[in-house]
Amino acid sequence: MKIPWQRTNSPNVAATPAQPRMTRRSFLTITAVAGGLLAAGQAVNLTRPRRQINVREQRLLMGTTIHLAVVAPSESDGRAAIEATFAAMQRLIALFDYRRPDSTLSMLNRDGIVYDAPTEFTALLALAQTIGAQSAGAFDVTVQPLLDARRRGEADLAPLLTLVDYRRLHVDSRSIYLETSGMAVTLDGLAKGRVIDEAVASLRSLGYDHVLVEAGGDLAGRGSRIDAQPWRVGLAHPRNSSALLTTVNLVDAALATSGDYMNYLAQDFSAHHIVDPRTGISPSDLAAVTVLAPTATEADALSTALMVLGVERGKALLAQHPDTAALFVTKSMEEIQTEGFSA
Repeated sequence: MKIPWQRTNSPNVAATPAQPRMTRRSFLTITAVAGGLLAAGQAVNLTRPRRQINVREQRLLMGTTIHLAVVAPSESDGRAAIEATFAAMQRLIALFDYRRPDSTLSMLNRDGIVYDAPTEFTALLALAQTIGAQSAGAFDVTVQPLLDARRRGEADLAPLLTLVDYRRLHVDSRSIYLETSGMAVTLDGLAKGRVIDEAVASLRSLGYDHVLVEAGGDLAGRGSRIDAQPWRVGLAHPRNSSALLTTVNLVDAALATSGDYMNYLAQDFSAHHIVDPRTGISPSDLAAVTVLAPTATEADALSTALMVLGVERGKALLAQHPDTAALFVTKSMEEIQTEGFSA
């Protein structure tokens, strides 16, 4: 599992353990193409249809920068849709954000139980339990105690393994509770993707079918760019930050990446911010995994699970999720694509 959204007082292990820690950043960038987000320069689009413009906005939410791009008939229409969409995203963030003491997540971790939890929250935890079971615990939202201990620099994590077990998180329509005192839930690996999906749904409900939403490297694209070309996403090389590994055309799909390269504890990337919830040790086979899926929530969770599982067991998990595909990058920089991943 990935360490949760940034904490201002957490140590940064990207360069040396003594510096402030950043959360896992996906190695995704939007390539410099017309209509893309995070583009290096402004490409002039001479084929743009009449009365259609790109409207873009970015804001800091959940400890990361969120970008929206909308193909709209006017600046004012696009801005109104973006404002409504950020409001919809904020509503979910109020449930999922551990920084807020009144969030549903904070109440669960503080009290061990939440009554009458919002449907969006229970549905997200139900999905987490499903993927936990499918991955034999490689994805486990109760991994939070291990992550906290690693952040504090504790070497012996074995005693905390008894607090990590998604099967001891109970979710039903009336309540959510944790079996044992000391257990805690992280929604990293789920919440960011869920908020992206909410943004896409909001924009489409307002009549905007050509949109791209990005949060900390996870993305969802619907429709196409203003020039009728697919949204194009660049995947940066996990060992060379100035180079792209490949590019992907994003057509009515979502994409997320997990990797060992951003927050690492050892110079050889053998220890990093992603841990196997069953052992507390960083997985050793892969440098990165990128997942294409119908939703950003699914892509986000699966990229974490596959990073822990490795190639063969990861492929078996993907087989249980229709319309998903992955690009695995091994420590030796071998690239392995599953069927349906077009790069």
